[in-house]
This record gives sequence, C-alpha cells and structure tokens, in this order.
Amino acid sequence: MNKKTVLFLLCALTGTGLAGQKKQRSEAELNDPRIRITDPVLRVAQWQGATVELTSRDAATQTSRRVSVDVATGAIVSDRQQDGDAPDDRGGVPDSLLPQGAVNPVVSPDGAYIAFTRDHDLYTFRLSDRRETRLTFDGCDAILNGHASWVYMEEILGRAGRYRAFWWSPDSRRLAFFRFDDARTPLITITDSPSQNGYVETWRYPKAGQPLPSVRAGIVSPDGGAVVWAKVNEQPSDTAWRDDGRAPQEGYLGTPRWRPDSRALWLQWLDYGQNHYRLLEVDLASGATAELYEERQDTWVAIDDEPRICFLESGHGFIMKSDKSGWSQLYLHDMDGRLRNPITAGSYTVLEVLGVDEQQGVVYFTCYKDHVGCVDFYRVGLDGTRLQRLSFGAFSHRISLSDDKRHFITIWSNVDTPPKVALYRTDGSLVRLIQDTKNAHFETYERPATEFVTLRSDDGQFVIPLRITWPLHREAGRRYPVRLAVYGGPGALTVRNEWTETFGGDAFRLSRDGLIQVAIDHRGSGHNGKVGMAQMYRRLGYWELKDYAQGVRWLAANGQADTAKILISGYSYGGYIACYALTAGAGVFTHGVAGGSVTDWALYDAAYAERYMDTPAENPDGYRQSSVLAHADRLQGRLLIAHGLRDENVHAQHTFQFIALLQDLQKSFELMIYPESRHGNRGLKKEHSDRMERAFIYRELLAKPCDDAAAHPEDR
Repeated sequence: MNKKTVLFLLCALTGTGLAGQKKQRSEAELNDPRIRITDPVLRVAQWQGATVELTSRDAATQTSRRVSVDVATGAIVSDRQQDGDAPDDRGGVPDSLLPQGAVNPVVSPDGAYIAFTRDHDLYTFRLSDRRETRLTFDGCDAILNGHASWVYMEEILGRAGRYRAFWWSPDSRRLAFFRFDDARTPLITITDSPSQNGYVETWRYPKAGQPLPSVRAGIVSPDGGAVVWAKVNEQPSDTAWRDDGRAPQEGYLGTPRWRPDSRALWLQWLDYGQNHYRLLEVDLASGATAELYEERQDTWVAIDDEPRICFLESGHGFIMKSDKSGWSQLYLHDMDGRLRNPITAGSYTVLEVLGVDEQQGVVYFTCYKDHVGCVDFYRVGLDGTRLQRLSFGAFSHRISLSDDKRHFITIWSNVDTPPKVALYRTDGSLVRLIQDTKNAHFETYERPATEFVTLRSDDGQFVIPLRITWPLHREAGRRYPVRLAVYGGPGALTVRNEWTETFGGDAFRLSRDGLIQVAIDHRGSGHNGKVGMAQMYRRLGYWELKDYAQGVRWLAANGQADTAKILISGYSYGGYIACYALTAGAGVFTHGVAGGSVTDWALYDAAYAERYMDTPAENPDGYRQSSVLAHADRLQGRLLIAHGLRDENVHAQHTFQFIALLQDLQKSFELMIYPESRHGNRGLKKEHSDRMERAFIYRELLAKPCDDAAAHPEDR
C-alpha cells in the first residue's frame, strides 16, 4: 500500500477529505451567505388542533417559509414562501391601546385589562372604558412596585421578564406583585466619556456580603383598593438588623404561582444562605401564609427563572422538580403539599415538564439521560411506572408537544447529522419526516470535521465532554494550536452533541488555517447532575481548571495539540476562567482572551456569588483562592482583556483592579476598553471586538497574516 493510498484512507476515516475530492470554497463563496450546506430549520409556530404550523427564516434571502401539516395524516396542507418574516400569531398588546409610558404591559387572561408599570408604580388600564387605575402610590428611585430590582431581574426572576414583577390571577380578579425596597442597597457609579462633560449613572447593586433589597408580595384588585400583603419578609419597626444590613428573618422571593383555581397565591421563599427553601400558600383575604413544602440542602437551592412547579390541570396536585437527591427529578404532591410519590428517579437530569395527560396518567418531559450531551424525550406514569423513551438514537432532540398530548415535533441532530424535523405520535410511531435540512451542497463542498468526545475527570468520577472542530486538512504528525472556548460556572452546560454550523464564518476560516477549536464542559456544568455541581461549592474556578487541563492533556496525547499554543477564551464567567487560567492555572494555558470578566467574587452580585461561595465573611479562604486578583503575580502567557465601560452586570472595576495590579507587578497584557458598551458589545463594537480576537489568534497562534481589514496593520 503506497503513501497516497494510506493518506486517502486516513482522510476518509476522519472525514477531513482530500483537496480535489470536494470543492474548496473561494473567498467570494465564503462571503456569500447563499452558499450553504443546510437550509434554515422549520420550527413550530403553533399547534392548531388538526394542523401544526412551522416557520423558518432565511437571513440570506430575507424570506420566510411557512408550512402547515395535517397532524393525523402528515399531509402537507400548505407550504408558502414570502418576503420578510412570517406573521407572528402569538398576539400581544397593540401600541394603539397602550397608555403613555407603559412598561411591561400584560393583558389580563379575560382580555379586559392591561396591567403595566410606570415610574415604579403598578397600574391597570380597563379596555371597555379606557379607564386607568393607579394601584400603588409610593414608587420612587428606591421603592419599586411591580418592577424588579436589578439583582432580582438578573438572578431570580430572569432577564426574559425584562424587570416585570407582577402576575395576573387566572380569573383576572387580582394581581400579585413584588414591592422592592432598595433604600439599603448600595449604589454603584458608572462613568463614561461622551459629550464635553462626560457621563455618570448609578445602579442599586448589592455585592457579596452587602445589604440586599427587601421584598414583599402584595395582592390587589385591578380596580384598585387596599393591598393585601403576604405575611412573609415583614420588618417590624424594632427590627434588629444584622451586621451585613439584612433582616434576620428575611429571604429571597422567587417567581410566585397562582393556583389554577385562583383561590390562593403560592410564594417561593429562600433564605439568604440559599440552602433553605419553603413553598408558602398565601390567603387572599388576610395575607396569612401556610407552609406546603420545605427543602434544605448542604450546598444551595436555586430559585432562578427555571420553573420548579407544574400544576395538574384537574387541581388535584402538583409536580415539584428538585435536585435534592443529587440529580434533578420529579415528585408528585397533593395540593396541601403532602408527597404522594416520586415520579422519576435515577442518575440523570430531568430538564423540563412539557405536559401532563391526566386522563392517561402520564407526564412528558425532556432530560439528559441516555447519551452524554443529548437531550431526550420521555414519558412516565404519574405513579412513577411505565418509563418510556420517545426520542431515538444518539441525537439531541428539541421537542414541541401538541396541546392534546397525542403528537410531538422533534428537531434532531448530532455533530455529524444536520437537523431533521419530524412529526411523531406519542406512542412513538412516525407520522412524517417534514424536513431534512441537508441540501445539495452538502456533498459538494469540503467542510471541517467536528467530533464529540467524552473523557473522565482525572479522579475518574465525572464525565467531561468536548466538541472539537479539527483543522480542515489535518496532517499526520503535525502539531496544531488550540482554542478552548469556555463559559464555566455551576449548571452552565454549553457542550451538546448537536449540529453546529462550521461551513462558514470564523469557524471555517480558522479550521482552514490550522486551528483546533474546542468547546469543553467541566464536572459541574450539568452533565453530572447536582452531584458534579456540588463539587464547586465555596471554591469556584478550581475544578473547572482541573477538568479543562484534563481536556488539554487528552488533546496533546490524542489530537495533535501544540502545548506551546493553548488559548482559552470566554466572556463574563468565561472571561473569569480565562484570567484565572493564566494566573492560578499558569503553565497549562499559554494564551487567553477575556471579555467582561469577573476578577473577584467579592465584587460580583450577592445573589449569585453567595449562592455558590457563601459570604466573604463566611468563606474568606474560598474568596481569596478563587480570586484572579490574588493570583495576579503568577500571570504567564499572552492575555488580551476587553471590557465595556458601561457594563452594569460585571462592572469595569473588575478589569481596572486587575490591570492596576498587573501594572504594579510589571506584567504585560493587552487591553481594549469599549465606551458606551454594556455587558456584551453590540453593533460596530461587537464587530470590532470579534476582529480584535481574530487578529490575536492569527498573530499569536497561527503566526500568519490576518485577512481581516480591521486588524492592526502589523497583524495583516
């Protein structure tokens, strides 16, 4: 067997291809978004009884596609293309109906009212006679009614709510809302440089160990009147405040839930230590509370925006999702809180309850179970029996379940298989394959090979997944530079075994020019359940670096990695990890790109930092060991740091305190500050930051000119 034959077989096995086997893209073709190997994916817009509507948008041609499928037969009822976006049938509040200055308008379930906030007070607008009613009267800079304090928006209620902190009852007769008292919350000052005299703004922002906003829950009629206050987080006039400015019996309030019959409001309460959770039922007349459920953990209990509670439509019980066993599982409770039975159990992670068919006594849910990095779809009896997998293969599935729970759409893929869309019955039988996104170009053009690899942590206890995009024309015996893209953090899973587009853009160019591109998750990212996450308690950063180093060792031994050129990059928590890797983890990682980086957890918000680290007073060694600032003297390698000057999340002081230390230590680094940018660049500044990173990679790792016109002249 001659050398050419061996090379051909190696390329066939690795999927890299030989020059001439498949067409190589010219620069013009690389810049033409119409040349692609997959078509835009159809996604469910809505289930409409006998049909299901799916839509896709083609950014390259500025067109959209809308397909209607008969659910029973799978027949295509219609398939239409049009210019622009597909119509949005989800509804909303027409601008013509909105009162002036309305923030977060929400229509009542019966369609009679619009609730909204204005200037930190809660209002309603009755559509029948266009009557506006003010429901609260003390809103100001420090008192927020129905509008979340920043730390609640970011860490508890969720960004998707856009600061909304009010909720309609199902019968439209009442509104629940949170009242935030930020008077004791410290102010952070942000400055910037536009205009002749500059720019200053302030935010109420509690850092680790500092006073938090006091929050109460109120219930009020949409027509106004007295507010009924839930008897929780009350502060008597003689309250003895703790040294950290917090009331001793106070805690966080998570997103409340109305009972389906509107007879009571359920509140989620969590102590400031974030390991004692209580579910409380609030009497609508008196505000008195009764405990339905209690949970304590040695580490933490999360009450972020991920739903924990799913009501049965019959009103005869609810499903609680909890990771108290070490894995996120489902438990069935009566409406008085009594545990009826576990629904799921085992060493796998339940993600989301998609629906309950009470007539059949079945729960439908997604989970990480059968294959690492793959989302599966299952059903199980409410009594915990008859567990059945409805998804298939070593694929990751994105599921939409029909309203009657008889059918579902799955979009499935893995790193080797572009997305396919199919309609199934919930007995597991196929109705129709609706779309295979692979198009005629798929077999015509060469593309980088992407591989999903699973390793074990160095102690053998945990799975560590990697998604690797190899150099386009990998040569045996040659060593290649590596870029590890990371986020890190507890429960922040980013590596899935699903299709990622590497045919165009940076991924293709960097692969073509000889870079190994790797995404990697650590033991605490979520693949190993709460068992893995709990390892990180009170010691952020340490286990991430251990597991990322394990990935680098594997790449060096099995993937031709050049250990003299190992770049780690990330933003926000990922920026923290990049800085930490080149300081506390110096020696494994040689280059770093860090954006919007946390450099000391004592400077970050209290709700997030204390969930995993406790307070600085309770865990001084943990805060010191996890601080980039404490390890600044160990910086080795080349580090590019970037930060938005108006970052309201990870304040620019993180970067400024870090670089001040580096300057005093006579350490070299590169820095790019983005005026007028928040936590994440947008528009032209995003283009600039992307180009800066590309130029850094080409100069430092690939040692070749960067074709990017925005690169510094010496880098081109």
